[in-house]
Amino acid sequence: MKTLKFKKISLLGWSDGGITALIAAAKYPSYIHKIVIWGANAYVTEEDEMIYQGIRDVSKWSEKAKKPLETLYGYDYFSKTCEKWVDGIKQFKHLPDGNICRHLLPLVQCPTLIVHGEKDPLVPRFHADFIHQHVRGSRLHLMPEGKHNLHLRFANEFNKLVEDFLQ
Repeated sequence: MKTLKFKKISLLGWSDGGITALIAAAKYPSYIHKIVIWGANAYVTEEDEMIYQGIRDVSKWSEKAKKPLETLYGYDYFSKTCEKWVDGIKQFKHLPDGNICRHLLPLVQCPTLIVHGEKDPLVPRFHADFIHQHVRGSRLHLMPEGKHNLHLRFANEFNKLVEDFLQ
């Protein structure tokens, strides 16, 4: 931001990008105007660990979920990267309360929109509720049919929601 001479920005973050947006908003409040996050969590639980273990082996994924990533990255790179991600995210489980950024949530001062798909198989609803409860003044928007990729499947609804929030 400094190099590009931006004074203030809004961040949109999906999944780990949502975690990144929360951390940036907490640590650099004077630079962040607003954030929109979806599919994010601030800590890792036993339930999460089981979910992550279930996605570790990409050969067990559906063709629909696997094919675009396999085409983009190649099977070997995609497979190894997924395994390493699972190994990495599970390390947070060993920290007190599985903390990723939960201790930073009260420091987020900017307007925050949390979007959550109620059918997200990777991030249970309690994570969105927790973030909403701990980020003062945040707004939680639930998408009943949304999954982890709700911004792709429900692009028009998602884009309108975000555009309205950012204005």
